[in-house]
This record gives sequence, C-alpha cells and structure tokens, in this order.
Amino acid sequence: MLLLLALCLSALAGDLKVHILDVGQGDSVLIEAPSGKHILVDAGTSGAGVDQLLRRRGIERLDMIIATHPHADHIGGMLKVMNAVDVGMFMDNGMTHTTLTYARTMAAVEAKEIPYRAGLQGRIIDVGDRVNLTLLHPRTRKLKGTRSDLNSNSVVIRIDHKKDCILLMGDAEEPTERSLMKHGIEPCEVLKVAHHGSAHSTSMEWLQAIKPKIALISVGEGNRYRHPAQDTLNRLERSGAETHRTDLEGTITIVSTGRGVRVESERSTEQVALRDVLTTQSPVESDKKKKRKKFRFFQWLFGKKNKTQEKKS
Repeated sequence: MLLLLALCLSALAGDLKVHILDVGQGDSVLIEAPSGKHILVDAGTSGAGVDQLLRRRGIERLDMIIATHPHADHIGGMLKVMNAVDVGMFMDNGMTHTTLTYARTMAAVEAKEIPYRAGLQGRIIDVGDRVNLTLLHPRTRKLKGTRSDLNSNSVVIRIDHKKDCILLMGDAEEPTERSLMKHGIEPCEVLKVAHHGSAHSTSMEWLQAIKPKIALISVGEGNRYRHPAQDTLNRLERSGAETHRTDLEGTITIVSTGRGVRVESERSTEQVALRDVLTTQSPVESDKKKKRKKFRFFQWLFGKKNKTQEKKS
C-alpha cells in the first residue's frame, strides 16, 4: 500500500518542462515546473513575440524573470512581456548597460514595483516538487578584461529535478567556463550551449567536465554571425552529445520526469532530415541543371546572330 501511494504521489508530481523558444537570433527559455510555477529566462529581441507566446499558452503570471545579461537579443522582449503578464520577481546579473533597451527594461521593473534581486553565485531558487534552480555564476567579484564582460558574466543556471539536470549558459564564454571549472563543476545531462554556439564558448575541456548527453542551441536561421560555429559543432560531435537547434527544429522542449529526460520539438529530426533531402540536389541533378542552362544560353546566342544576319541580308 505504501509503495502504491508513493507511486501515485510521484505520478501526480508531474513533469518539468523546459522550452527553448524559437525566437530567431536570440535567447528565451520558459520553465514550466510541476508545481505550476513559470519562470522565464531571457525574452529574445523586441520582435521575438515572447509576450504573444505566453498569451497563447494561457500564462498570465510569471513567478520570476531572469535576464542572463543586458544584451538586446536577450532582454529586447522584456518590456512587452512585463506589459503582458504579472511578474513576481526580476533578476539579472547585476551589471548595467548604456542602451535604451536596458534603460526601458529597468524603468519598467521600477514603475511596476517588481521586486528585484541580483542573480549571483550561490542563490538557490526552490520551485517546489523537488525542482531547484541553482545560480552558478557570476560571482560577487565579476570577471573583467574579457572579450565581452557582459557575456562572460552571464547568469549561469543549473536546474535540478530529482535525478535530472539541465544547464543554462546564457552567453557565457571561455573565461566563464574556466572560472566554473576552477571552483568545481558537476556533470549535467542536458546543456543549453552558450552564446548561440559561437566559437568563443563550449571548449573541449568544458565538454569533458560537463559530459552532456544532449546539447541545445538557440540560433536564428541564416544569421549574420554565422552561428553556430562549425568548430563548436565539431566539438559537440566529438563529445558524443546529441545536438538540437532551434533554427532547424523550432521550439525545443526538454521533458524531465526526474528519472530521465526526452526531447520534443516542433519539427522532428525526421522532418528536418526529409527537408534537407528535398532541398539538397544531388551532384548528378546539379550537373544536368547546369547543362540545360548552358544549352539555353547558346540557343539564345545563335538565335540572336541569325536575326542579325537576316536584317543585313
């Protein structure tokens, strides 16, 4: 009877869902806890439509918003989100920025009297039903003199649901990874790859320390930064991680039971593979197309010469 009761209570607890939203070249993660709480990490650009997505899902309140760092592709949509739903708390990395986007975001936090906390290493957010968010970075003493201090001091979040682990990296770069490894980092099954898969993050040493089985990349199709970098994709492949990308699969959801995870996406990997087959021509088809174009050109050229000769005659 006790075992049956335990199993029933476990089933009622429900699953944790972490949605890597398809916001183009930007970042936004929606956490749906079994307790019914909702946490948003970043909100993409101003045109990403995260506010509309929340409305479509029937979400009228966010228990917390976390801005990993104040770049526009992460906080651009915050103002619209705060105007669309109630927000219980706002948290960021504690660093200011000179942009109008940042100024308007923080002005809204103050005007709406949303409680504010700096997201620093050591904070633990208990979401209920054995789901905890642990902030691993930044430390009180920020990293300085890096390629991008704002990126390198991104809020890094470890989500633990019983035996499952999901790591959100924001736009962290190699100095962040070195700092985390220096102070001790545990393996984590699911890694949301830092900085849209750029070449400045996801070193081989980092992957060897984390040992991810699943890697998730939030990235816009055909973006001007050429993210994700091929070197990063190669390292992920060498690490043995199963890689998923929003530019190929749309919104990607990690469903955690607490005893294992599964990946769901708007477009399955089978659909993506089929699309690639249909849109990629074989070498033979490509050669035939070139020959047809060449033939049509000579037809036009000789036809033009014949008309010129007819006029002269």
